[in-house]
Amino acid sequence: MDKLKYWFRWISVFPGALIAGLLIIFPLHWLLYLKFAHSGTFLGFIEFPARSNISIEYVIYPFIIAITYIFAGYKIAPKYKFKTAIVLFVIYLAIWLIVSVISLFANDTYGLDMQFSWRTVLAVIGAVIGLYIAKKDSEEKN
Repeated sequence: MDKLKYWFRWISVFPGALIAGLLIIFPLHWLLYLKFAHSGTFLGFIEFPARSNISIEYVIYPFIIAITYIFAGYKIAPKYKFKTAIVLFVIYLAIWLIVSVISLFANDTYGLDMQFSWRTVLAVIGAVIGLYIAKKDSEEKN
């Protein structure tokens, strides 16, 4: 039974990391919605314009998804956790690079209007931070 659990964890690393990355946006959405919805302030003293939670969500989602994707895959992996985080980082960076190149050279790709913006840069910064957190966590366990 332990071998089955071991292999199931390896099989679920990539899909589990993707699902965790997507699921993290729900609590973030509700946190931003509940904090900004009525008063327009965050934590009671930082004031933002009305409906600014939508633009903050738009910019911060790729950052949070990247951190969660790499760290969740790191946690799911049964062995070679940091190496797994590096592989997930490389996969994320490769996909990011492909999408960025496409968006720079084709403004309208299959009906999608993609842009190179702060979201794109924050996605890579999030991936680097996710890898850094995984490295720190692996060093603490050793």
